[in-house]
Amino acid sequence: MKAVTNSSNNYNKDNNYDGSVHTVNLTKAYKNFRAIDALTIDVHNGDIFGFLGPNGAGKTTTIRMLCGLLSPSAGTAKIAGLDIVKDSLKIRNIIGLLPESSGFYNWMCAQEYLLHFAALYKIEPQIAKKKAKDLLEKVGLAAKSFAPIGYYSRGMKQRLGLARTLINEPKIIFLDEPTLGLDPKGQQDIQKLLLELNQDKNVTIFLSSHTLSEVSSLCNRIAIVNHGRLIAQGDIKELRKLAGSTSDLLLVTVFNSQSAHIALSKLPFQIKLQTNGEDKDRLVDVIVVSEGIFESANDIINVFQKTGLQIYEIRRMGMGLEDVFFKLTEKDKDRKKQQLSCLQELHDDDSSYSVEVEQQKKRKDGD
Repeated sequence: MKAVTNSSNNYNKDNNYDGSVHTVNLTKAYKNFRAIDALTIDVHNGDIFGFLGPNGAGKTTTIRMLCGLLSPSAGTAKIAGLDIVKDSLKIRNIIGLLPESSGFYNWMCAQEYLLHFAALYKIEPQIAKKKAKDLLEKVGLAAKSFAPIGYYSRGMKQRLGLARTLINEPKIIFLDEPTLGLDPKGQQDIQKLLLELNQDKNVTIFLSSHTLSEVSSLCNRIAIVNHGRLIAQGDIKELRKLAGSTSDLLLVTVFNSQSAHIALSKLPFQIKLQTNGEDKDRLVDVIVVSEGIFESANDIINVFQKTGLQIYEIRRMGMGLEDVFFKLTEKDKDRKKQQLSCLQELHDDDSSYSVEVEQQKKRKDGD
C-alpha cells in the first residue's frame, strides 16, 4: 500500500479527518455481472460497524473499493469526507487494512516487517522502533519478534497483520476476518484490543466476519448484504424488527431428562432447544419461538407446568444475531424468487403474444 506523506513527516496526525464511511449507490460490475449493486451504507465516526453476508455476497469487493484497491463502476463513496476515487492516496494514509489473506516477507522478522511499513509512511526511525515494539506486545508477539515470519503459524501471522494495520495510527481500520485462524484465547485478545482502540482512541472499525458471536459482541451497528445488495442496516434492535421480531423471546430453562424431552415434543407451540451454558447435562434451554394462541407468558408457563416440566429459570431474550441474519437472508431469497417468477411470467406472456402474432400472420398469408 502506497503511503502519502507531508513535509513534516507527521504521517497521520491530522485531526481534521473523522472516521466516517458513506456510500451512495456504490456499484462494481464485471460485464453483465454486478458484484456490488447500488450499495448505500452509513458508518458513523467511532462506530464498530459489522459487515455481514453469505460467501460471495460482495463483502471483500466492497472493502477493496473503499480502500482504493478497486475502482467502482458507478456510485460514490467517501471515507472521512474524502472521495474514494479523487482522494484515494490521501485515504490510504489515514486508514488501515487487514485483508482476509495477507502477504508476508517470510525472510524478515516481525520487527523488520513493521519497520518496513513504517518507512513507507515516513515515520521517523526512533518513533517507528517504539511503535513496532509496542504493537508487537499488544498483539502478543513480543517474544517472537526476532524470529523469521516463515516459521509463524497462521494465527501468529494474523496477529502480525493486525499490528501492521495499526502502524500508521489510522482513523479507520477495515478488517476482513481478523480472528481467522486464531485459537479462542487469541480471538479474545484481538477483540479486547479492538475495543480498546475504539474506546480509547475513537478508531472507527469496519469489521467483516463470519463469526456472528464476534460481530454481536463488538458491533454497535450492522449491515447485511446478499448478492451485492444491501438487505438491512441498523443496530441489533432495528435488525430484529426487520426480521419480524416485535418482542423479546421467552426462554425457559428446564431440568433435563428423557421424560422432559417427551413432554417438550408435545407442547402446543413452536420451540427451539439449545444447550445450557451453565450445566449442559442437568439443564436444557427452551426458546419459545411462537407463542401461538397464548396471550401471556404466564399462560405459557402454566402449560409447561401442566405437562410435568420442572422449571429452573424463566427470562426474556432478544432474537440473536444468528437468527436475525438467517431470517433476513431467507427473506431476500424469497424476494428474488418472486422477482424471477414475475420475470418468467412476463417472458411467457411475451412468447405467447409472439406466437399468436405469428399464427395470425400465417393465417392472413394463407387467405
